[in-house]
Order: sequence, then structure tokens, then C-alpha cells
Amino acid sequence: MHACRSERAGSRQPRLLSALPALLVLLSLLPHPARAEGWLAYEARYAVYRNGKLAGKAEFTVEPTGEAGEWTIRSEASGTHGMARLLRARDVEHTIGRIRDGRFWPEQFTHHTTIAGIDDRWTADFDWQSGRVFIAEGKERRELDLGEHPLDGLSLKLELQQRLRNGTGSGFNENLVFRLVDDDEIKEQTYRMRERERLETSLGCLDTIPVERVRTGSKRYTRAWHAPNLEYVTVRMEHGKTGGNHMEMRITELVLDGEPVAPQAGCTAYQGAP
Repeated sequence: MHACRSERAGSRQPRLLSALPALLVLLSLLPHPARAEGWLAYEARYAVYRNGKLAGKAEFTVEPTGEAGEWTIRSEASGTHGMARLLRARDVEHTIGRIRDGRFWPEQFTHHTTIAGIDDRWTADFDWQSGRVFIAEGKERRELDLGEHPLDGLSLKLELQQRLRNGTGSGFNENLVFRLVDDDEIKEQTYRMRERERLETSLGCLDTIPVERVRTGSKRYTRAWHAPNLEYVTVRMEHGKTGGNHMEMRITELVLDGEPVAPQAGCTAYQGAP
């Protein structure tokens, strides 16, 4: 949920698509769909709205690379309407890692944002053997202790889906805690599950588990809705600030294990149903 990166006011040029999580989403259909230790290859496409108006599109892809146990996660968001289009806003994130013991272990993460021709790039290389992560941003270099299984923004989204799939933190109001590698620190992030709700989407009426980021004393909010019947893929996400801009990402297409998901009935068909 990029939305998951630290928010340091004024530290960078404005990012019109910063609300696109690293929950954002990726390229290319899956020519060789595969499942490994419960992990599923998929591709999701989203429409992005800013204050209720269409602003852009996003794609998110999870797929094996062909090497044993190695997978890639990629997200890309771009401005297609309004100011986001004029400024040629584009946000791309990419992670390569391996699945071991039922968990995803990132090895390299890349972030690249472009707005009005201004680039913001940084990378994180995870060295699990030495217990260090090496961060590069322009000419700056930082080295941090990994500690207990930290994740980049894309891996965090995948890990959250996996915990929901495995029934970890399946209780209403239960917290899910993660450690996130940002561009200058490793910080703890907490998410809280909410009561299930039916959600109207382009894929029909879906039963969802809402998860929100806990931000004590902050006006900012990040919420995502995961669909259990669709492998807990994020089908909607919201990010913004109370009294400020509101960004929303709504699923438009989904390919699971190489098969396009056909739209089902809308929520009106379930009116009166328990």
C-alpha cells in the first residue's frame, strides 16, 4: 500500500502518484503460470482516481523467473488524465527474490519515480548471509542491519496477502506487524484487519477483508480491500489525508494462474442475502 514509504514533508518533489502503493501493479501476461508453496502467479490492472477523477492506471505482476525458487514482483503506475498526464507522472517498482520456507525473501528492490522529467531513484540490495541491506540513492550510500526479516514495499504487499491466505491474523481488529526497508531506514508498520464487507468492483460483487495501516495521531490513511475468493489480491486501495487529497485504486482486470477472471454478478443481486 506505496503509500507505505515514509512521508517526509518537503523532502522530495511532489509525487502525484505516491498514493499508488507499492500495492501498485505490473506488466505482461503470465506465459508459464506457476504455483510454488502456495504462491500464485498473477497480474492485476487498476484504474487510479484522484479526488474522484480518473488520473491514471496501474499494473501489478507477480511471476516466477524460471530459476528455481526465484520470483519477480513489479508495479507500474502512470498518469493518463489531468495534471498527472501533463507532468508525465510515472512510478515503477521492481523486486527480485526467492521463496524459502513459505516466505518471500527479497534480494533486490528498485524504485523509480519520474515527474515532469525529474527522476527519483533508489535501490536496496539484501544480503541475507551478512545480515545487511545496502541502499543506493544517487551518490549516497547507506548500510543497515537487516534484523528480523524486513521487506521492501512490494514484498510487504505479497507477505500481507500470504498471511491472510494462511489464516494469520484472521481475526477482526487483529494487528499485522511488518518491518519495511525504506530509502533511509528500516521501520515497523502495523496494519489492522476490519470486518468483512461486500464491495462492488469491475469484477462484480466481491467478499473482501479490509486492512488499514495504523497511523496513531496522523491525518493520513491507507486502506486496502483483499478478496479471499481471488487469492486475497488487492481489489481496491485508498490513500490520502483527511481534509486533503484522496487517491483511490480500483481493480479493472485480473489474471490468476494464467486464467482471466470473468466478472460476476453485481451487489444488487445479493440484496437481502445474508
